[in-house]
Amino acid sequence: MVPGTSSATGNGASAPGVTARQIDVGALATLSGPVAADFAPIVPGVKAYLDMVNAHGGVYGRRIVLGHVADDGSNPTTDTDLARTLVEQDHVFAIVGVATAFFSAATFLAQSGTPTFGYATEPNWSPAPNLFAAYGSIIDYSSTAPFFAYVAKRLHAHAAGVISYGIPQSSAECRVAITAFHKYGIRVGYADLSVPYGSDLSSDVQHMKQAKVDFVVSCMDVPGNIELSRALQQYGVKGVHQLWLDGYDESTLHRYSSLMQGVYFIVEHVPFQASREFRHAFPGLDRYISVMGKYEPGYVDNEVAMDGWLSAALFVAGLRAAGPHPTQQGLVRAINDITDFTGGGLTTPVDWRIAHTTVTSPTCDAFVTVRGDRFDVTFNRGKDIWVCFPTSNPNVTHPVAPPPGSPGT
Repeated sequence: MVPGTSSATGNGASAPGVTARQIDVGALATLSGPVAADFAPIVPGVKAYLDMVNAHGGVYGRRIVLGHVADDGSNPTTDTDLARTLVEQDHVFAIVGVATAFFSAATFLAQSGTPTFGYATEPNWSPAPNLFAAYGSIIDYSSTAPFFAYVAKRLHAHAAGVISYGIPQSSAECRVAITAFHKYGIRVGYADLSVPYGSDLSSDVQHMKQAKVDFVVSCMDVPGNIELSRALQQYGVKGVHQLWLDGYDESTLHRYSSLMQGVYFIVEHVPFQASREFRHAFPGLDRYISVMGKYEPGYVDNEVAMDGWLSAALFVAGLRAAGPHPTQQGLVRAINDITDFTGGGLTTPVDWRIAHTTVTSPTCDAFVTVRGDRFDVTFNRGKDIWVCFPTSNPNVTHPVAPPPGSPGT
């Protein structure tokens, strides 16, 4: 065995991939196939952050090397097999950059004790103490409910339409939207939570038109959202605001701007446009844009790349806190003592003492909307961009103040 390294153990108490000069890490994402665009950008986000850290001497003199990047092709079986390869054959210290629609490897990685960081699309990141999703590892869909109602109220919506694919990763969030509309007195004129992927949405749009829908929540991906907007235009459904959960991306806007006018987006991080609209108010975002522009210029404004950046930032924060002789167990313990992680000023604080099982309260989001050929921050109060609600008994017409340490406040 090479001095300074050790093999993995189930309790995560070892330091595989660690030598005197470097730390080897891996990534596991959907890099090919029809949904790759929704997941592959996590790798450039991780790489850019690690390149920045390495350019400044690494962590305790060690470079962090992302030498093993696995592509699961969105295949659940492959996902687990590749995770085993990363841990048992490649002996990575951590997996920094998980993004896949089917994270079947979660159980194995939790049992192995391997520190794992990434983009959560399923609730299986919780409650394992070594699985760290970018904004907290618990997916509590109910905590997003007030945001749907808040937007509808701000836009004076009278009847809502709700549409999603028939898979949990799409329909779960939209079910919450329906519940929120019922709770807060917004009529649901039409809902379809079982749209087949790639199907014609003409029938859905005609039903929305008949129901006089003036606000639509879509939990589909970009192709589905574009098809929805195209059908709304085709059938002359005017004056309808839309809230999309996917599509906040400059390349998407440049390609489909005529179909995205007036579309709103919920954003968990400081919106990219805040750097332009509030100069020097968000130094963390300014650094992100500068570094991404240097190392990964094609992904500066990509939300999944942002997830990669945040994942790498949390990993590095844990390494620094764990000290010059890191172990997997020590890294996990150090991160789970962090009470106010913001990714260097990119999100409202995440308390990792509870973030594996509980959403940090108040929960906060920012909003952007499309105006012409650009995204604009909206519903802000000056440079206070956050809309926040407590996780219990929220009043959607009276957001609360963001927690101390939130960027821009």
